[in-house]
Amino acid sequence: MKSSIKKMSALLMMMAVAILAFTFTGCSDEATPESDDKILKPVAENVIGKWSMKESYKKLDGKWVEDPIPEGQGQTYTIRTDGTVLSAFTAPDGYTKLNLGEWETDEAANKLTLGTMTVDVLSLNATSFEMGYGEALDAETGELMDGEFRWKYSRMDETQKTLAEKLIGKWNYSKSYEKINGEWVEIHSGMQDEGWFLGETDILFCEDGSSTVYARFGEHERTLSMYWRVNNATGELRMVTKDGQTMELNVAIGVDGTLSVFYNLEPSTGQTVTREFKNVLIR
Repeated sequence: MKSSIKKMSALLMMMAVAILAFTFTGCSDEATPESDDKILKPVAENVIGKWSMKESYKKLDGKWVEDPIPEGQGQTYTIRTDGTVLSAFTAPDGYTKLNLGEWETDEAANKLTLGTMTVDVLSLNATSFEMGYGEALDAETGELMDGEFRWKYSRMDETQKTLAEKLIGKWNYSKSYEKINGEWVEIHSGMQDEGWFLGETDILFCEDGSSTVYARFGEHERTLSMYWRVNNATGELRMVTKDGQTMELNVAIGVDGTLSVFYNLEPSTGQTVTREFKNVLIR
């Protein structure tokens, strides 16, 4: 009887040790590329969708510490079934820049390539996604920093878009207006001696951060290729030509889906004036 009790006690002790060991290893805070139990497989199927950065961490002196995301800064990835990924990075000053690339996974190594960046997939489930990488962008200097970093993303509704994402596509000129006595009054465009802003202006905003502006005034035509970014808070659109010339306008998308481009340039001279003008463009 005593022998049976001793055997039972030993068995219970072994079970207790096993349970404790499982508990401590199973609840580890360290998510590593090898921790497949934290990664919903296959990654290629479960990473599809739109993800927004929520938390940022960096390793200091061998320990992970939170690296607060600067106020106003944001990052989203829209990972699509067609193999493309749209990145939208919003700087602390409110300006959003888009980039378009391709994505692929290495399922065996738990790696995900987003454009030119290959990250470690540290965890992935239906609502959250954590990645690790060896570089990070310094928000103050804009320079890349070497180190160990990880970022936590949450899945978001793909219909929620920044102003930059809403601008994507081609907009066609519809009408021009001048503000007179506080009211927008339609003015007519297309005269041969008028400036290109008042002419029929079409704009194509591309997902890779480029744009093409086509303008026709009278018999004259003009096409400009520019890079663009927009301030989501103020609506200020900054467009830069390949030779470095900058043009800044204000834009807004109305509840009716039209795009208003505001400017204070005299249409006939191109000079800055106190008068207010806007072009309305439609899809």
